[in-house]
Amino acid sequence: MIKFFRKIRQNLLVKNKTGKYFKYAIGEIILVVIGILIALQINNWNEDRKTKINEKELYSRILMNLQLDEKRINDYITFYKDEQSMHYKIYKDSQGIWNNDSIIDFSTLRGARIFNLTIGANFSKLTEKISQQEIGEIINIYFESENNVKDALGYLWEYKDVRVRPFLSKYGINNTNELFNNRKLGYFELRKKNIFSYSKLKEQYGTIEFDQLLFDLGIKTSWALTSLNNLLESNKTLQLNLRNELSEKNLTNEK
Repeated sequence: MIKFFRKIRQNLLVKNKTGKYFKYAIGEIILVVIGILIALQINNWNEDRKTKINEKELYSRILMNLQLDEKRINDYITFYKDEQSMHYKIYKDSQGIWNNDSIIDFSTLRGARIFNLTIGANFSKLTEKISQQEIGEIINIYFESENNVKDALGYLWEYKDVRVRPFLSKYGINNTNELFNNRKLGYFELRKKNIFSYSKLKEQYGTIEFDQLLFDLGIKTSWALTSLNNLLESNKTLQLNLRNELSEKNLTNEK
């Protein structure tokens, strides 16, 4: 093809048709430019197609992790609701208005549950290049919800480590005999045994130290629950939007 165009130019020069030669040269340049533009357009189209495929795969991976986290978030909400209920029972008992004959299970009083949040940890760097602005904004909101949960559970864990556990040890509420009598049991089985001294706990009822401890636990547990519930809502919203986006991409590909 190049030889063909070169031959035409040479014939025009030989025949001294300079005007036609320049017109032809300009036309040839225009054709080359058009060819380059078409090649760039095809390249951009291919890159755009690759980006959309990569985004679809990223959405699918995020969606799978969100589904796993949804179950875990619900488990943690249940855990902290039970703990909140336990705090209320202890409060009612300290006020002499607990009517249940059974001893209160305060086995989680010294512990807090913290789980590693997966979406921000696994996908924060990958989501920076998402082309869909709306999806990007919803993901950023989800990251903020994750950070709020991390802060809330972290402060609750720290409070129990710095204040609650020393309090239980200081007043002999940890029941060493009960612990070692059940030493062969696993951690979660030990928790069910309620290896604490109920009578020692009751001795602290009405003291300023105990009341303030219970107050702070109530506040921090409420914060943890609120953060977890907000994260659950963000999780469901993000799942819905990703499913819709994946459905639209599938319909587009079918067409």
